[in-house]
Amino acid sequence: MPSYSFIVPIYNDAFMAEEFCKEFEFVMKSFLHNDTINDNVELIFVNDGSNDNSATVLMGICNKYRFVKVINLSRNFGQHIAVSCGYKYSKGDYVGMLNVDMQDPPDQIPILIESMNNNKYDIIYGLREIRQSPFLEKLTSLLFNYLLNKLTGYQTPYNVATIRIMNKKFTEVYNSLTEKSRYLPGLQGWIGFNQGHVLTKHRKRQKGQSSYNFKKRFIMALEAIISFSDIPLKLIAMTGILIALIGFLLMIYLIIIKLFFVEMRPGYTSTFSVIVFFGGVQILVIGLSALYIGRILKEVQNRPLFVVKDTYNFNNEKQN
Repeated sequence: MPSYSFIVPIYNDAFMAEEFCKEFEFVMKSFLHNDTINDNVELIFVNDGSNDNSATVLMGICNKYRFVKVINLSRNFGQHIAVSCGYKYSKGDYVGMLNVDMQDPPDQIPILIESMNNNKYDIIYGLREIRQSPFLEKLTSLLFNYLLNKLTGYQTPYNVATIRIMNKKFTEVYNSLTEKSRYLPGLQGWIGFNQGHVLTKHRKRQKGQSSYNFKKRFIMALEAIISFSDIPLKLIAMTGILIALIGFLLMIYLIIIKLFFVEMRPGYTSTFSVIVFFGGVQILVIGLSALYIGRILKEVQNRPLFVVKDTYNFNNEKQN
């Protein structure tokens, strides 16, 4: 019988983990037709530097459920790196990801696995039938996917769910990647292999609030675009060429006017407008270039992707 690993990132939301485990255990027992899932399933919570009592809550859950394991990171590294940490520690023949808020509910797992096996996919994503999210979240997600697809050439469908499952081959390739900046859908799309989607349910969030506010979504979008595309740099070059061409044509125009038509007096408004325009373009160019240089610095430093503080229930004992 194949083994399964599921990764769940945690950041100040372990208060939902108990209810999550109950539903997860029920679903997997039914799917495996077994009274226990301890020998074939591991549920790995990655505590991404929570600043509440999440670590204590997760330890209690470990004591209650043998299939639950916990990784406590030394600080907050971000959701995508936390999930990458879980992938590294996973042992299953199939490796999945989902969130503790259960907006993509655990009962969709069998649907993904069945479709994955029937179609021989290496990775499969949930595709939400109806997205139960606030309007602003839907709008920003739509704009982000549109921009990312245009700038990277990938075709990430709108309404892709968090829940996904990979086989061992795909997981091993993902774990071999060395990028320090992680955007999971982009990296998984870059890997290739046989990828698929299946329609899944999406619930409204029942408890708490998502830690992904507009600011975090914007930063993630910027990180993803810079990580997977050099088109912004090409656009800068094209903008520079265009501005130079406009400047050259304007110079020719002014020379002709001065020589053959009227004596021109320099105007404050036109001079100020030109200075502001070119100053803004220069700041934009320098700022965007600095982001790429900063990304290069991060890769050259080659620091670890994450730092593990301690783990629980791996090999049935605490590891430091």
